[in-house]
Amino acid sequence: MSCGLPAPGSAEDFVVRAVTTEDVPVWYHVYNNATYPTTATTFAQGWGDTRFAPINQADGTPVHTYYVASSREAVYMESVLHDVSLSPPGVFETASLRCYHLVKLQLEASLDFVSFHTLDLPRLKLSRAQLIDSLTDCYPQTRAWAQAAHLQRPTSQAVGYGSRRNDTGRCLMLFKQRLLEPPFTILDEQCLANPPLRKEVLELVRSLGIREI
Repeated sequence: MSCGLPAPGSAEDFVVRAVTTEDVPVWYHVYNNATYPTTATTFAQGWGDTRFAPINQADGTPVHTYYVASSREAVYMESVLHDVSLSPPGVFETASLRCYHLVKLQLEASLDFVSFHTLDLPRLKLSRAQLIDSLTDCYPQTRAWAQAAHLQRPTSQAVGYGSRRNDTGRCLMLFKQRLLEPPFTILDEQCLANPPLRKEVLELVRSLGIREI
């Protein structure tokens, strides 16, 4: 499949921006313990198949990554409903909610990230359609840009972008090895199968015309 996405060069014009707790007071993360015995603080250590991970450090060892979004709706769309078709509306298995947990957290006061937001993509001669909105078959090509960003901007602590599934939400993929210890403060954690979050997720599902089973 041709994704129309060029390979990154060795000296790309990546923009590093900062996000503070004043910009986004809290972030959200969803983990699923159906496959791995994950917890609220588990970083992916070279496993998975996502748009920007897995990637490696300069020595070839995995970058430990962790996904967060700026709103609950964005994190539901990117995690719980990531593989559910919106056009035409697909099907959602309600019982799967028992495996999903929502984490509310706060990052350090200021965090530096390589920006893959729309305003900074022209400097890379890229479009959002190429890097953010492309299909899953293009993940090897999009991951190459996250890899280059990590290696070419050694002070960056994450990559940041707008959610593909909900463009009102900001997203970060954190690099654990470049964060303080602990990397964030957990404020709350709840299973999505329990009220009131179960109701909140199912209301979103119904608003999208997705069928529940």
